[in-house]
Amino acid sequence: METLLDEIIESFGLPEKPKSGPVPRDRVLAWMETDDVEALGALYAYLMKADYSRRVFPALMLSDYLTFVPRYLERCFHENPDGEWSHGRYAAAWDFASWFGTLWRDRQIDKKELVRLKNWLGGIYKNGNAAVRRCIIDGTLEHLFENREIARFFTDWKDDPLLMDAYAEALQWKEGG
Repeated sequence: METLLDEIIESFGLPEKPKSGPVPRDRVLAWMETDDVEALGALYAYLMKADYSRRVFPALMLSDYLTFVPRYLERCFHENPDGEWSHGRYAAAWDFASWFGTLWRDRQIDKKELVRLKNWLGGIYKNGNAAVRRCIIDGTLEHLFENREIARFFTDWKDDPLLMDAYAEALQWKEGG
């Protein structure tokens, strides 16, 4: 019996045996709703690579990514899966930092979406255990704050008693302290 993971891989192919046909958008959207973190990891891996994501037809919208990516990465932050496709906590943190940086540089992205992602990350931090919090500081904030503008964008965290230490620590690391 074919699993959802098998179906996703079969639809996109593997790097050594890539497929070339279109992958229906409605199928991809349905896959995004699964609770199987390993299948989500595979789907994420394909959708974050242009060679695969451009095969989705009709194309996914930015709003699809803005819903799917945080949902998947949140699972990774909290569950720290150790699968073949799913991301461990730190890989998820690095990926989020990279993705956020890409969105930040895209002048067509509505600032409200960046605020929403910043607030989402703050919520993960607030509701996370010590390991999740450490990961967000080390794997995400320290890397984001290498960009001065992004560090300024997060300054409202200084006014939140649950986020202020994370902000200060990440900023201190960025400044070499």
